[in-house]
Amino acid sequence: MTNKEIAKAFQYLGQIMELHGENPYKVRSYQNAYLTLRKLDQPLSEMTDEEIGAIKGVGKAISSKIRELLDSGRLQTIEKYEEQTPEGVRELLRIPGIGPKKIRTVWKDLGVESVGELLYAVQENRLLELKGFGEKTQADLKKKLEYYLRSKNRFRYASLDRPGRELLENLKRKGIEVAETGDFRRRCNVLPAIELLVRAEQADRLRDAGLLQRIEAQNGHWEAETADEWPVRVHFAEADEWGNRLLGHTGDEDFLQAFATLDPDGPATTEEA
Repeated sequence: MTNKEIAKAFQYLGQIMELHGENPYKVRSYQNAYLTLRKLDQPLSEMTDEEIGAIKGVGKAISSKIRELLDSGRLQTIEKYEEQTPEGVRELLRIPGIGPKKIRTVWKDLGVESVGELLYAVQENRLLELKGFGEKTQADLKKKLEYYLRSKNRFRYASLDRPGRELLENLKRKGIEVAETGDFRRRCNVLPAIELLVRAEQADRLRDAGLLQRIEAQNGHWEAETADEWPVRVHFAEADEWGNRLLGHTGDEDFLQAFATLDPDGPATTEEA
């Protein structure tokens, strides 16, 4: 894992712990670790445990968690809190400008467990009943929620270009056969995700590479995120069908329907074929 990915894990850990009302000192220590680690010049993966422990603000507990992330790409503490938190509440943490304390208040006091439920509560002025929520706060929250729902799963190509290129390069450096595909490959102005095609036999290797998080298997492909929370969709192809799959996942619907009338003969290992 990169320093940025590890730093983001500590940022998220601090957020989800604050959401559960944990010790403010611990929460602050993880937030400080995020700020420190993201600016670190030397890769943590190249440092010894002693060198990591010597970083200012990184004590024994944080050092051991860094090692856990480097070794497994996971953090059991995060998984423990995620098990206690509804998925919709975790999604609220992704909306800029809504802090864990306010999310905890609407979750615990109003029973809100999703973005849609929170917007409905806002529209009914139910947040005005809560401490810390005035009319101005509620109006600002309504704008943030509506914008989030409008833009959810839709991104400008310019936003996904750089993280997509970095992801491709990092995967190739790890020996994973990968190609861009879908709307991302066609440079569509607006698209849902960085879309990739990977050799099917390298699925485990991809998972272990530590470059993707929140991986969910869905009908033959993966939905995941980069460490910076950019959406990624991964399709898989056997070696002898690589060309067919690359073409099939890249072309838009009208093109593919027209191409099907040509009745191509059998699998193709290359797109050119």
